Amino acid sequence: MHLEPTGAWWLLGVCAALVVAFLLTAHFTKLKTKLPRFYSWIGALAIFGGALAFLLPIALNSGFGKDDDGRVLRQLILYATGGLLGVITLGETHRKNNQEKQKNENDHTRQVYAERRSRYTKAVEQLANEKAAVRLGGIYTLVGLVDEWLADDTLGQEDQQKEGQVIINNLCSYIRSPFPLTEEIEEYEAHKELEKLQKTGPENLREAESSRLQVLLKRFENPNDYEKPEDITADYAKFHEEQDVRRTIFVEMGKRSSVISNKMEGDVTVTPGPWSDFDFDFSRAPIFYPLNNLTIEKPNFSSGRFYGGISFLQTTFVRKADFSEAIFIQHADFAGTTFIQHADFAGTTFIQHADFTETVFTHEARFGKATFIQTADFRVAVFTQNARFSMTTFTQEVRFGEATFTKNANFSWAIFTQDVSFRKTTFAQKAVFKSATFTQSAYFNETIFKENSPKFVYPSKVSDRIFSARFAALSGIRRAHDFTVYGGSKPINLGTATLLGKSFEIPVGTVLFDPDSWDEKKQEYTRVSEPAKPLDESDEVEEDKTE
Repeated sequence: MHLEPTGAWWLLGVCAALVVAFLLTAHFTKLKTKLPRFYSWIGALAIFGGALAFLLPIALNSGFGKDDDGRVLRQLILYATGGLLGVITLGETHRKNNQEKQKNENDHTRQVYAERRSRYTKAVEQLANEKAAVRLGGIYTLVGLVDEWLADDTLGQEDQQKEGQVIINNLCSYIRSPFPLTEEIEEYEAHKELEKLQKTGPENLREAESSRLQVLLKRFENPNDYEKPEDITADYAKFHEEQDVRRTIFVEMGKRSSVISNKMEGDVTVTPGPWSDFDFDFSRAPIFYPLNNLTIEKPNFSSGRFYGGISFLQTTFVRKADFSEAIFIQHADFAGTTFIQHADFAGTTFIQHADFTETVFTHEARFGKATFIQTADFRVAVFTQNARFSMTTFTQEVRFGEATFTKNANFSWAIFTQDVSFRKTTFAQKAVFKSATFTQSAYFNETIFKENSPKFVYPSKVSDRIFSARFAALSGIRRAHDFTVYGGSKPINLGTATLLGKSFEIPVGTVLFDPDSWDEKKQEYTRVSEPAKPLDESDEVEEDKTE
């Protein structure tokens, strides 16, 4: 049968329509679930290519003789169809290989995640082990897992931080967990201190030691309530082991915290470390081990209890350091410590000596409502931003000698029960002592007030009340108060006030009070002088022989 060109074109159209219909059916009907697209396209192209190779030369009226174009055209179409099928086949093979590779990678990733979580679970269980070495191993495992999560390129940064924070939370939880031996050791050492002070004899004790003796006598009021540990040597061994274990957590955290560098004096550069964005919650934690010479990032020690001679000597706190409402049972050593961001000691209680000598507060320092039961030493400390000591209570001697306050210093309503010294202290801006109480000697000798004279008196903005600082009308042979500031300083404007027949030079507007006139029921001093009048306005009075 001879096929005319017109018929060939008609058959090509029918063939093309059938191929298109088949592909549409394979893509958009239930057939797509039974017949893969790859095979649909391979079959469609093979059929259409064969039909095209057979029909197109006829449609173009090309002969199939030796010298005709039909034979060549047919071969070209067949070659093109075969090449196209080959390319598609290679593409499909490549796609399948990529799928297989991705599947293997996903399987590997899932295995890695599962293995990490298995190690995590085991490490958490190790933290509860009785043996210190096992607990320490669990800590190192957890620390290593945090590093692994942070280095995992298969996760986004947010997911890396999320996985790492979970482990950090467990380490912080371990720090917060109670350790019963801490209370036992602290009680044992306190009782030993009581015995030592009693053996020394009250007449041979210094003032601070006598005060401490009274505190201990009150604590051990009934000797029968104290039970000496059965095996204190074994207790101490366990105690020291746990100290090492818990300090290790802070050491490892410090290695991964920010790096601090000083390009020049007063210029601090902070380079974030791998763990810098984590949150570290140590609130209500019992701290009974030294944390000196470390870098601690963004710590929250609020409401914590610090036992023993806690030392933060030469430690650097990066970002805000929160010690609010914490209690330091024994000596607190912050000598040479650096606070890069805010330091919050609001409401903190220091039961024994607090040492902040040469401490650097780069940002705001808050000691509002803090209580210092024993001596407080801030000599040569540097406060670069505002320092708040409002409503702070200093029960024993306070020393701010040679400290530097670069911004405002607020001592409003502060209570100084014993001597306070601001000798050679520098106040670059405002120094406020509104309603402060000085029960013993106040020393401002050689103090420097650069921009403003200190404010000891403030009128209320909502009433006629005047908030005045109060100075004790001291008796005895020593100088009561000293306001002889440095030669180039802004002056302390002095006036004269008289109480109990004695006159004192104190800041204008402030008052004298009798330290022995405290009324427990009224919670105030009952013998208070009139506000001090300026020296050039006051009546001539007899010079106080104690000055």
